[in-house]
Amino acid sequence: MDAILFNFHDLILVITAFECVLFAALMGTISTKNLKTLFFVGFLLCHALIPIHELVFWGERFRIWVLEISPNLFFLGGYAYFIEGALLFLFVKSLVIKDFTIDRKSLYHLLPLLIYIFYMVYSFYTLSHTEKVTLIHTQHIAYSAPYLYFDALGRFVRLFYAFACMLIIFRYTQLLKQTYGTLQHTTLIWLRIIVISMMALFGGDALLLALKLYYLNIDDFDLDLLQILGTSAYHLGFIVFNLLIFLQFSIFRNVDLVEDFEHEEQSAVGGENINPELVAQIEKVMQETRIYCNTSLTLDDLSSAVNIPPRKLSQIIKSRYQKNFYEFVNGYRVEEAKRMLKSPEYRYRTIMEVYLDAGFNSKSVFNEFFKKAENMTPSQYKKLNGDQEKVINK
Repeated sequence: MDAILFNFHDLILVITAFECVLFAALMGTISTKNLKTLFFVGFLLCHALIPIHELVFWGERFRIWVLEISPNLFFLGGYAYFIEGALLFLFVKSLVIKDFTIDRKSLYHLLPLLIYIFYMVYSFYTLSHTEKVTLIHTQHIAYSAPYLYFDALGRFVRLFYAFACMLIIFRYTQLLKQTYGTLQHTTLIWLRIIVISMMALFGGDALLLALKLYYLNIDDFDLDLLQILGTSAYHLGFIVFNLLIFLQFSIFRNVDLVEDFEHEEQSAVGGENINPELVAQIEKVMQETRIYCNTSLTLDDLSSAVNIPPRKLSQIIKSRYQKNFYEFVNGYRVEEAKRMLKSPEYRYRTIMEVYLDAGFNSKSVFNEFFKKAENMTPSQYKKLNGDQEKVINK
């Protein structure tokens, strides 16, 4: 993948690195200094090192420039492969979890980086200056077994973290329904887009290294194919990170937070003994205050109304009704909509007015829950209950 200084592919790498540094600096100055911001800034700065590493590693003139300074600088950008995935993982986790903090377990994310540092100290930094320069000039180290295996480890570690991010999103989707009475589906869509894009980027790099390991075993490297795959990864990285930067400034602030996954798992255990008085208290508030008609109702809101801690309230709902909070609240909203559809007061009101007054803010969600409960559409239900007037449905 050697190339002339500043050919088109090199420019893509330079622009990618520049954008990452620029937006990391911008985020660090205009955004609140919280963990989410710190992880995102660290992720951007970390990724900026990767195109620089590619330029130094494969660009003939860049390689010479670095060697003239010191061969010890040659692999500095490569360390980013072993920490970038962890920073993405921590960023996604801090993005969706309420009161997210760093604990001792977080230090395990540094383990791949420490292993790589130990390997580099043992296999490269202890060599003489002449041996280092020779390895770099001949590119022998780029196709040697130990380095390729460790290089592949870095790429597959990134891919592993991308899958871990997807798992967080899956669990987050489930926890949203235990915390909110209304879901903003756009939140899940853009988050999935980001992680899937990262999976494609990291997967492409992992595929490239897997192919190198295959060529290593058969002792025959197809350099042309490797160059095509490598340069394609440069362009994909450019696209993905521009998408990531755009979404950071557009909608990252609209994420609904949930409790920590570990806390949720602990609260799901041992919920058999439910106090009937607490159940009666919940039902009384739901029926008398019609709090479910609030389209933005959350578990915390109901918790304050019934004077039961959120985690305990969630446990009661799951154990007593075998429903999550989302299903529990929308069940009441369906009953309210049924009452409205049979009421003369709503004779000439539209279906939209009915589901909005009942607490729904989405026609599709309203129809989904209504059909599940009554096995018919809201319009059919209204006609079946004696209203012969034409239903005005927008």
